Amino acid sequence: MNRRSLLEPRTRSACAALAVLGAAAFLAGLKLAPQRALAGLLLGNSYFLMLAISALVFIAVQNLAGAGWPTLFRRVPEAMTAYLPAGAMGMLVVLLGSRSLYHWADPAAAVHDPLLHAKAGYLNLPFWAARAALILSLWWVFARAILMNSRLQDRDGDLKRTHRNKRLSAAFMVVFGATFTLASIDWTMSLEPHWYSTMFPWYMFGGAFLHALAAIALLAVLLNRRGFFAEFNDCHRHDLGKYVFGFGIFWAYLWFCQFLLIWYANIPEEVAYYALRSSRGWMAAQALSLLANFIAPSALLLRSASKKDDRALLAACLSVCAGRGLDLYVMIMPSFSGAARPHWLDLPIFLGLAGVFVLLFDRSFASAPAVPEKDPYLIESLHHHG
Repeated sequence: MNRRSLLEPRTRSACAALAVLGAAAFLAGLKLAPQRALAGLLLGNSYFLMLAISALVFIAVQNLAGAGWPTLFRRVPEAMTAYLPAGAMGMLVVLLGSRSLYHWADPAAAVHDPLLHAKAGYLNLPFWAARAALILSLWWVFARAILMNSRLQDRDGDLKRTHRNKRLSAAFMVVFGATFTLASIDWTMSLEPHWYSTMFPWYMFGGAFLHALAAIALLAVLLNRRGFFAEFNDCHRHDLGKYVFGFGIFWAYLWFCQFLLIWYANIPEEVAYYALRSSRGWMAAQALSLLANFIAPSALLLRSASKKDDRALLAACLSVCAGRGLDLYVMIMPSFSGAARPHWLDLPIFLGLAGVFVLLFDRSFASAPAVPEKDPYLIESLHHHG
């Protein structure tokens, strides 16, 4: 049975106003500072698009593991995938303005640059656009198929839908590994086409999945406070806290590995990336990113009791959500701004996309029962460690 919106009318109106404000700021930016407006769109859209697809990864991993404990709040990551179509539209706009963002997108660039000429078979707009269309289409198809089985099971309780989702999840994880690698290289790493790192897709995944875990935990706790998921207990909180704690360490490990290998090898094509990000204020931004994504969550969630405490868990998750934005900012913005100075377009565009994400999440979450009552794993989740 469909439910009413989670959002109060005023909150919904505020989110819609943010979306309109973000669109207006973006359109104004196209006239006044087109490159920065498109860079802001790329950053904000990457933040929410990778959050949405990583939420689907969380669902797929639990399906493949036969894990019952998150079934109680599975509608949260399911609703987060609702941003995928909006994210695809955002990437279409980035494609239309790609020559302002990607140096290699100008055919004349390869004429005077031997390295770009050597990469032209891969880095060219038609092939880039085709890859983006394929990636986004596959993500949406798998998301729709997995969610459809979940929603249909609410009606008929057919156990076959659980088995079907396990098979879909297995196929999706294989597809995701290839497509996310391409997306990381195409949409972010190719902003600096002379630079390369074999660790970069792993690093992007570590950050995106950590962000998704933090957002799932944050939303599950907040919805529980609103009266949803009555059986949500300390063991659910503890497991979510362990996920955030563990993947915060994993993200930091990947950050360090990428930095150490490039620093140690000292290859000019590689060190230029960190040379830029170690000067003119960017080092401070990197330090804040490490603090928000790794140090703060680790300190907050180190004790077992802290993982079960709402305030500690919420603080750690909010820190990671802020840290993910900083991480993407450091990856994207130095390509367009010599110094680490916020631009007046950055915040309104980001908040506009945040408003879109909240509205889509709310609509999706309200379109189905909050708890998948006919899922065979629900009993295990209701009595998790009980």
